[in-house]
Amino acid sequence: MAYRPTDKTRAHMAAQRHKLLSAAEQLVREQGFGKLTITKLANKSGLAVGSVYKHFKSKDDLLEQVYKDLASNNLTLDSKQILVSDNAKEQLSAALEQFFSQALMADKLSYALFYEAIPPAVETQRQAFKANYARTFSQIIKQGMSQQLFLTQEPELSANAVVGILTESLLIPLNWQHQQMPTFERIKLIQQCQQFCLRAISYNGDETSFFEH
Repeated sequence: MAYRPTDKTRAHMAAQRHKLLSAAEQLVREQGFGKLTITKLANKSGLAVGSVYKHFKSKDDLLEQVYKDLASNNLTLDSKQILVSDNAKEQLSAALEQFFSQALMADKLSYALFYEAIPPAVETQRQAFKANYARTFSQIIKQGMSQQLFLTQEPELSANAVVGILTESLLIPLNWQHQQMPTFERIKLIQQCQQFCLRAISYNGDETSFFEH
């Protein structure tokens, strides 16, 4: 007779999986994806190594699920707060403040989600994660152009540039997984990033001066 799981065994398996994922997320927050091993996870969760493989067919499978969960529950933009104003420039300012402040305050988790080396299967999740941010900024930029608040530009290009500024200008050189920075210094960086992007995207003046010799 084929084995049929009971409600009790299903509940037990679900509890085990939740325990493993919670422990894995904590390890990533503390040390990043690179330090997450099956042995460490088993020790952290109090379960056997074999139990891990009952729920995840490989380490990459585990990392992919952990990335999905972390990306879904952290560093997300609050659309209600952004859309309080109908003015695209004000929306852009609010979205930028949220984006940079959440990322810079998240410390090691932000570095792990945005930049740390991860397997190709997990990198696919990262691209989707970044695309969600870019999509929000692109929509705001399109609205700003329709309101004649922003000069005509390629919305997707500008939106991707915002995401790139976070990664290339802050997370990499500041090397968050090793460096602690006082809150007031982080606030200054948040404001500088916000102002830079606002100037670049919402500029609506005379461009001719840019090309004068």
